[in-house]
Amino acid sequence: DAFPFDSTQWTDADGDGFGDNPAPANNPDAFPNDGTQWEDADGDGYGDNQGGSNADRFVNDPTQWFDSDNDGYGDNPAPANNPDAFPNDGTQWIDTDQDGYGDNQNGNNPDKFPTDSTQWQDSDYDGLGDNANGNNPDLCPGTPFGETVDSNGCSTSQTDEDQDMIPDNQDACPNTPAGEFVDSNGCSATQLDDDNDGVVNQYDLCPATPLGSVIDSAGCSASQLDTDGDGINDELDQCPSTSPNVPINGFGCAADQRDTDMDGLNDNVDSCPNTPTSEIANNNGCSPSQTDTDLDGVFDNQDLCANTILTDLDGDGNFDVDSAGCSPIQYDDDNDMIDNTIDICPATPNGEQPNSVGCSDSQLDEDMDSIWNSDDLCFDTPAGESVDQNGCSEYQKDDDQDGYVNAEDDCSNTPLNNITDDNGCSLIQLDSDGDGVNDYFDAFPFDSNESVDTDGDGITDRLDAYPLDETRSEAEAKESGGGFMYIVIAILIIGIIGALLVVRNKQEGGYQSPFSQVAETDDVTENNMAQTDYQSKDVPQISQQQNQTWEENGVHWSIDENGQLSYFDNGTQSWELFQQ
Repeated sequence: DAFPFDSTQWTDADGDGFGDNPAPANNPDAFPNDGTQWEDADGDGYGDNQGGSNADRFVNDPTQWFDSDNDGYGDNPAPANNPDAFPNDGTQWIDTDQDGYGDNQNGNNPDKFPTDSTQWQDSDYDGLGDNANGNNPDLCPGTPFGETVDSNGCSTSQTDEDQDMIPDNQDACPNTPAGEFVDSNGCSATQLDDDNDGVVNQYDLCPATPLGSVIDSAGCSASQLDTDGDGINDELDQCPSTSPNVPINGFGCAADQRDTDMDGLNDNVDSCPNTPTSEIANNNGCSPSQTDTDLDGVFDNQDLCANTILTDLDGDGNFDVDSAGCSPIQYDDDNDMIDNTIDICPATPNGEQPNSVGCSDSQLDEDMDSIWNSDDLCFDTPAGESVDQNGCSEYQKDDDQDGYVNAEDDCSNTPLNNITDDNGCSLIQLDSDGDGVNDYFDAFPFDSNESVDTDGDGITDRLDAYPLDETRSEAEAKESGGGFMYIVIAILIIGIIGALLVVRNKQEGGYQSPFSQVAETDDVTENNMAQTDYQSKDVPQISQQQNQTWEENGVHWSIDENGQLSYFDNGTQSWELFQQ
């Protein structure tokens, strides 16, 4: 028993230590007649012992067992696992595009295009295949290493686009027209630009233009041109349009092109060619320091009187102009716009308006009243009259504004707007009958004995039995008639007195006393009373009488039959009712 302790095994024909009994016996020998092999894990018939005969190189892959070139890929072709496309070449094993060239770029004959069966080699390493019949063939398979190629696999050292026999990488003129001869740089005569100014020699009128110069279309720079033909090239010529045959300065400028003093006027028309820089010149190119407009010998920039009229007032044969350029007629010390030669008031206060001889109102007294015109409210005071501080005499003032000057006003304080007589007095200021009641309030202004008529019936309250009733005035007659007798006697006495006064007035030259009018009025009143029917309560009205008029202190008065008092207004030339 080769296995005395294993009841499942007892013989070992090949003596390799594995029993001849197959599984499920312990440690069965898969190769009982081959002492170099005993296990076959993948069951492909090849032993797992790599040192034995027919060793299985892929112990876990039943589809592969040999690897002739030891590259790790089995010799069995597909569909075996990982078949070796090149079983005899240990550097190659896969050929994806099956063109006979291995995909391993480090192996023998590597396929440069492993997915393109039409290309496999790229001898110049430019990315294009050498097979002219394959995809994207390399038209220039010998491109020098490192050169950039075009889509055809050609570098500029291999192309000659203008076909001038000069490779493009050496051709300075790659677009030489067909048929033209070229130099070693591949340039023909129509392509050369010797001065590198951008204009080919064939058209360059200035073939030696300095490098970097700006040129015109003819290939000429400013240093090569003299546009105006004045002998100064355009680069140095500050005036490139100088007229022919005129004198110029070193900068190529004629007088009509220069402004030496930079005053805005060209030298050919500049009367003052050296005007200071800071000064402004006139149309002739002259500044104030160069001109003397009024010809007084003082330049305008120092002349305080620019329009001096040259005169010789003192007759010394010299013009009357001082160092400031002013003549006497140009001075005005008080600044009143009247020159000193005619100003008779040389100290006129500032701001006051002078007359033609330089005097203001504060310097004049035209009416000679010792009050300056500026303070004189009455500038035409007659000579000799005394004036107040406002320059007004009593013949020029009307303090109460009644239309009568103070000197002729008998009533100096007439209330405002009151009507006055020829002496400047209003009714409220008069007491014609001297009874102590002014005419304005005196119902009987010419009767010193009477002044009140409350009911306005023309009968004084003293004699009016009904002073508050304008329709009655006498008491009813008593049966005895004694009262009537007294009245008749009183009327007769008043009538006699009035007659005596009238006679006296005529004897004294026509003077008529105010009392005569009162007496006359009283006579009328008494006559009315005498003719009254005392049995009637109605008193005869004054309306039965004619209007009476009289003149008093220049005012014409009238009283009608109703007792209404009126005065004649000279202004309106009409009678106006007197309002108490």
